Amino acid sequence: MTQNSLSKERQKQANPIPGSAEIDRLRQTIGSNTRDLLLFDLAIETGVTANQLLTLHVKDLVNLNVGEEISLLRRRHGHNVPVTVGPHSHKSFQRYLIQNNPPEDDLLFKSRKGNGSLALPSASRLVSGWFKRVGLKGMSGFLSLRKTWESQHKLSEIRENKEPSPSIFEPGYSANSIQTPTTQELVYRELEHAIVTARIKPGERLITETLAKQMGISRIPVREAIGRLAARNLLIVHPQKGTTVYGLSEKKLKEILEIRLMIELTAARKATLAAGKNSIETLKGINNQYIEAQKTNDADKILSANRKFHFTIYSNADMPILLSMIKSLWDQASPYYHLMFRQTVSHDPRTGGEYHRKIIDAISENDPEKVSKWLKTDLLASTEFVLGVMRSIKTAE
Repeated sequence: MTQNSLSKERQKQANPIPGSAEIDRLRQTIGSNTRDLLLFDLAIETGVTANQLLTLHVKDLVNLNVGEEISLLRRRHGHNVPVTVGPHSHKSFQRYLIQNNPPEDDLLFKSRKGNGSLALPSASRLVSGWFKRVGLKGMSGFLSLRKTWESQHKLSEIRENKEPSPSIFEPGYSANSIQTPTTQELVYRELEHAIVTARIKPGERLITETLAKQMGISRIPVREAIGRLAARNLLIVHPQKGTTVYGLSEKKLKEILEIRLMIELTAARKATLAAGKNSIETLKGINNQYIEAQKTNDADKILSANRKFHFTIYSNADMPILLSMIKSLWDQASPYYHLMFRQTVSHDPRTGGEYHRKIIDAISENDPEKVSKWLKTDLLASTEFVLGVMRSIKTAE
């Protein structure tokens, strides 16, 4: 058998990581070593070869945000998908920077014996060791990590001129077709994103059969996703009326704000003490994106950049339980912001860029109390802005 044939046979035998629970277990196991965690997250979120990952330098990722292209990396075998920074990779990289404070010209994955790159055999043994520690069998090193990326990203391509199927959402939102081995997780992510960005609007009813038909799947993963979203208070399941997205109310938004002030200020103060120069530059870059989005009055881009800005700060606190609580509250409040921002002709600039600049300055001064002060001002101002729009709409009706 030729070397090429052996390689193809190994790829056929390589199994992906079975599911999200196993991926989480691996992250927890690797988590104490920021370099190893970054290697793991980049491998399963980019799908590129080990050889490419081991050539990366710090400067190749500095100032890149979630969704931005890593220009040095290219996939093989005709995958027509850009190689971009994933959410876990971004978080792991920020932790790596804080813990190690490496020069930008440094290799990301250096050998422990010198300044050269980690050798491929050593890296393969490292990955195999991760699988062994969590009891995963049938894995094949980096090939299994690449297979994991493939299993998560084999979404059916949507044809440019395809007629949309009848939709239960307004205005004209239709769920993307999903046909992959990880259907359950993908259905969950698709519905979560549509709810959080208010493409599925508060008060709308979700019909399992319709969703399943739109996505080209069975009803089982849709029901499971709805159950998970209901557990997170994004949906209400009525025994007689069916499932609807939580409605909007001033009372609920004010309650969410009150809790957010308690926990987000804590996260920001903690993060300030851990922030390094690279974190500050990252925040400046994200705030520039926010300001540019304001100029075009693009509500979704404004809110996406705003979320990225805040979570970049909170992730530096290195408090995953607190971060999960913050995300839950943001997801519940997010539909209010997306809907209300879309209703306005222009957005008050004080609720974004200027307050963000003051927060960045306070982080640069390593002043947790000043960060807390300006973050509180930002959260209060943005919520009051949304409440004002809600009241105006109510009065007009």
